[in-house]
Amino acid sequence: MTDISFAFPVDGVMLTDAAGKKTEEGLKIRCIVNAAQGRRITINGVPCAYNTSQYTADVLLKGYKTRLVARDEDSKEETFIEVFYLKNAHKKYRFSLDDNIWCFQNLAKRQRDYKSLFEDPYLNLIKTMHDKYGTKFHLNIYYECPEFGGFNLTQMPDKFKSEWAYHSDWLRLSFHANANLPDRPYIRGTFDQVKLEHERVADEIIRFAGEEAFSRLVTTVHWGDATLEKVRALRSCGVKAFVGSFRYHDPDNVSIRYYLNAEQCALLNIYGFYYDKQEDVYFVRYGASMQHIPLSDIPKDFEIFQKQHPLYTFKELCVHEQYFYPHYIKYMPDYYERFDTAIRWCVENGYRPS
Repeated sequence: MTDISFAFPVDGVMLTDAAGKKTEEGLKIRCIVNAAQGRRITINGVPCAYNTSQYTADVLLKGYKTRLVARDEDSKEETFIEVFYLKNAHKKYRFSLDDNIWCFQNLAKRQRDYKSLFEDPYLNLIKTMHDKYGTKFHLNIYYECPEFGGFNLTQMPDKFKSEWAYHSDWLRLSFHANANLPDRPYIRGTFDQVKLEHERVADEIIRFAGEEAFSRLVTTVHWGDATLEKVRALRSCGVKAFVGSFRYHDPDNVSIRYYLNAEQCALLNIYGFYYDKQEDVYFVRYGASMQHIPLSDIPKDFEIFQKQHPLYTFKELCVHEQYFYPHYIKYMPDYYERFDTAIRWCVENGYRPS
């Protein structure tokens, strides 16, 4: 057991340019190690300087993954961590939309009338934002819904398949859940059930939209929560990255964190990205909210979030499809304006679509 420990960075975190100084060779970061005074500590061979109970050394992260080894050159005692450099994540933004199903039901209903999938009003709004700002969108979708007579993805026509493929550089689809109810579906059920529900949605996406439009690697499951067994089920389907809010306990004492513990959630709150090497899965934290606050507060909220999270310079935006529709209990009449305000803030503050 070593008494040398890393204070910054820590094992499994994923860093952007904000964590150090970008050079032609990579990202130079200042590592901080805790150890008793009077020792000769190196990090990856770089001698550390001692200052107020901690040792520091500037180390270069050259590639995607770097093993950092802190070593006492006299006793040969050492410890190590693995960190990741996301060289393409700094000042980028991504827009995901949850709970999608009604637009597909409408496309199926109007398939004889619509010549383009963007004749659907909701999808048209998304394309309007893409055309205006270059924004890239990711739709997490259900398999079925009971509303308006009932619908499931087997009824979705493949009439628009070539159009989905053509726009797949900015518009992708992935699994979300079987349906809107029950709430928090993946804190219950079985491994096989979750795998079946994912593959059923995946098969239909590939059938009606094509492989190009299917995002197998990343999703947000319904409610952003799942047990370890359910994450393993989705990992067996090829899902490697999970998006969520990672609130270990929110004001209502509800955890929205997949299976992560308090320490891992805290790391996500600081860094925005975290890799669980034991399970080989990645986690991505949402940025500031844009759907549970007044429209006029969105820019201020984004600015506050940016100041409070200086190491997390990738902005993950999210809204739910249902809020678009006047009949829905949480209808937002300023839905378009919220999109425009949030995206415009990203663009004006130097963020690029990803």
